[in-house]
Amino acid sequence: MQPTQFTLPVTLPEDETLDSFYSSKPHPAVDYIRQYLAQPADKAPLYLFGASGAGKSHLLYAACVHAQEMGLTSQLLALEHLHQLDARVLDDLEHLDLVCLDNIQAIASDISWQTAVFDLYNRMAEQGKCLLIVANEAPTQLGFQLADLVSRLQACTSYQLRLPGDPEKQLLLQYKAHVRGIELTTEVARYLLNRQQRDIRALVAILDQLDKASIVHQRKITIPFVKAVLADDDGHYFD
Repeated sequence: MQPTQFTLPVTLPEDETLDSFYSSKPHPAVDYIRQYLAQPADKAPLYLFGASGAGKSHLLYAACVHAQEMGLTSQLLALEHLHQLDARVLDDLEHLDLVCLDNIQAIASDISWQTAVFDLYNRMAEQGKCLLIVANEAPTQLGFQLADLVSRLQACTSYQLRLPGDPEKQLLLQYKAHVRGIELTTEVARYLLNRQQRDIRALVAILDQLDKASIVHQRKITIPFVKAVLADDDGHYFD
């Protein structure tokens, strides 16, 4: 059965692209994704692993965006949300150009899902399609019972993503501000990093909060303004 083209979810972050992925130096996974999508038959599936916040999901989103820009079909599946369903949801996905499996460690205790992923891997390879897989650990550390799946994952091109340092977080935060039309000075970006949560998604949520407040109060985002907004989420400070 030929599936219809999968569209990207409306909640997909528009600013999480291959170009916006920041690390201390150009990351080889970014170039690999571009080359893989252009010539999938010449390359092995991609396996990314690392701690939460290292940018794994960013690269999955970015791969889907890049595929869409190339006119390719794609689907991103978060296995922590799907593994309680019947594993047959993976049937026929080999007709898509790109399939991304996020948080594969979620199926560590489910042999039926491991078998389904193993079968999908083989079908994607046979069809010359792209498969990107993300986990928190290397394949041998996942605790999978299906040795054949572990072997397939080990055959992938694998990259471990490291947590970004403060300089990378600052650049990424300023980039996301720029995309939103916000002028975020180096001083304000450093203030947020030093005073708030270090998780980049939490920082971006604060950035969106500041953006809305700056529109309401017609103020630039300065350190005093940030202090005022974060001191009173209801905005009574400005009344």
